[in-house]
Amino acid sequence: MIEISGTTRIFPVIGWPVEQVKAPALFNAYFKRHNIDARVVPLKIKPEAYVEAVRMLMSFENVGGIFVSIPHKPASVGAVEHATARAALAGSCNSIFRAAGGVLTGDLIDGEGFIRAYDRTCAGQGPNPATSRALVVGTGGVGCAIAYALAERGFSEVAICDTRAEQAAALQARLQAAFPAVRITIGTPHAAGYQVVVNATPLGMHADDMVPIDLRGVSTDCIVADCGMKIEMTRLLRQAEELGCRIQKGKEMLIEQAPLYLEHFGWPGVSSDEFRALGAL
Repeated sequence: MIEISGTTRIFPVIGWPVEQVKAPALFNAYFKRHNIDARVVPLKIKPEAYVEAVRMLMSFENVGGIFVSIPHKPASVGAVEHATARAALAGSCNSIFRAAGGVLTGDLIDGEGFIRAYDRTCAGQGPNPATSRALVVGTGGVGCAIAYALAERGFSEVAICDTRAEQAAALQARLQAAFPAVRITIGTPHAAGYQVVVNATPLGMHADDMVPIDLRGVSTDCIVADCGMKIEMTRLLRQAEELGCRIQKGKEMLIEQAPLYLEHFGWPGVSSDEFRALGAL
């Protein structure tokens, strides 16, 4: 039984919907193992009520920070007093916390979590970024973060793709200005010719969802990643595995960014290996 008392620090994870979130299971297992009086609680909040809810929740003394899930990451930039450089450039936050001086701050750590998971997937045998092309399909909060992280890593080209053409073009312009040495392009959802392919759309959350990326012609050297967490092996990942590609599951990104959340929330220096050993997902 998970007990909550008047001394418990509460960390909401907010989404719409919120049924798919994995943070409560992962972090509550960690808190229980280490006898930490803290709990992660899912909250289902409509977009139109989100900003007001964030400010109200963060005014409570026993709320230590917020995990942000879909579709609230873009709106989080306007909900905080300060956004980190990467959050401001991407236009999204997924971690909200009180920084030094009590400043309500938003950061975007999906990208760093993705890159850490990518490095673990590659195990030193990944493509050379300087001569490789990456495709990110979806320019919501997680897509923005991953495109930023891949550009920061120095991939020769980062292509972004979204049915919302204006949103994709705006992200392209921001990334190109920030990373002039990287070719930032508008792509299509076709994997052929890329060394890294990422699904950052909600497609894959349900078993009957259409496959968001056409894998025809993909090289077996390609790494195919899906950021979805509700279903561990999405149709995209199953297809990629059948084609001989290396795959990266969505939960890997959460595991690798778990220590980054804890650092924001007051527990620095935690290894992702601790979360990997929990088996809570």
